[in-house]
Amino acid sequence: MSDTPTPLRVTIRSATPCAPYVLNGDFEVVDGDGNPIELPPRVNQQRLSLCSCGQSAKWPVCDGTHKGMIPIAPTP
Repeated sequence: MSDTPTPLRVTIRSATPCAPYVLNGDFEVVDGDGNPIELPPRVNQQRLSLCSCGQSAKWPVCDGTHKGMIPIAPTP
């Protein structure tokens, strides 16, 4: 058995700069120190949308707040 982590595919499903980052597969979300972050229950344990707009009340999980935001162009 190898200690090499399996690569995780992160899918950005929209051209909108504040669209969530969609994780698919077997994963664990950890903080900067490597400690697991407790996530809310999900229907599909193999899928998670992470906030990229910074306005989610359930951060780091997307709560859909970005849908009411005015899109801005990404900084180059």
